[in-house]
Amino acid sequence: MSIRLTLAPGERIIVASRPHARQLVWPVVFAVVVCAAAGFGCGYLDRDALPGQVADWRGYLQSAVVVVAAVLLARFSVPPVLRWAFSRYIVTSQRLIHRQGVLRRRERELALASVFQLEAWQTVADRMQRSGTLVADVGYGQTVHYEHVPEVHKFKAIVLAAIGQLPMTAMFDGVDIEGDGDYDYEGRGDE
Repeated sequence: MSIRLTLAPGERIIVASRPHARQLVWPVVFAVVVCAAAGFGCGYLDRDALPGQVADWRGYLQSAVVVVAAVLLARFSVPPVLRWAFSRYIVTSQRLIHRQGVLRRRERELALASVFQLEAWQTVADRMQRSGTLVADVGYGQTVHYEHVPEVHKFKAIVLAAIGQLPMTAMFDGVDIEGDGDYDYEGRGDE
């Protein structure tokens, strides 16, 4: 059974993206090191010139090396990869959604009409990889942080364009400020 994102009438998905893959560098490096060490350990234990008692336990020791490597990978490499694979940033014409989690799903929805200000934060490493943190100010001193956003400035521009496409009534609780165009905003009547 596949459950898809439920959209409101007239709502459409503008962009859907995963977090930047840069956060996978250390788990992958760790996995390569663990696999290389396990391969070296199994190869060393497969030599003919092993001391007597070690040679007698060769099969058990090789199995122990493989089990330790599997436990290390399952603990330190697989969870970050799964978190990345099951995390999404989705911008619709009305909402900004962050879904994450493998076994425990967490979803944060933010109505675009509630966003007062957007900021993009980048470190030097973020700028080199064109990722960053998008910070949405939702008022009352509350901010929502979206970390590891790929192409953070383009993502921000897409969100701002989606906010600009919202009807003005959505932002002001039903007060129609679009009007009929006859009102002079500088206080002068039509002359």
